[in-house]
Amino acid sequence: MEKPPVRNVIRDTRKNVKYVIYANKELTREGMLKEIRKFNSVSYNIRQKPGTTVEIISED
Repeated sequence: MEKPPVRNVIRDTRKNVKYVIYANKELTREGMLKEIRKFNSVSYNIRQKPGTTVEIISED
């Protein structure tokens, strides 16, 4: 039986963007930043509007 994904939250206070990362385990700050960098590496994901919440599903 598979465990439900763990919800990890980090906030970018400069841009007022909240990132919610769903992963198989609790992520460290560095792990969350790595997932955000991977998300932003896709060109159409880079520009987030202030006040938005971005949900990322980690594949690792």
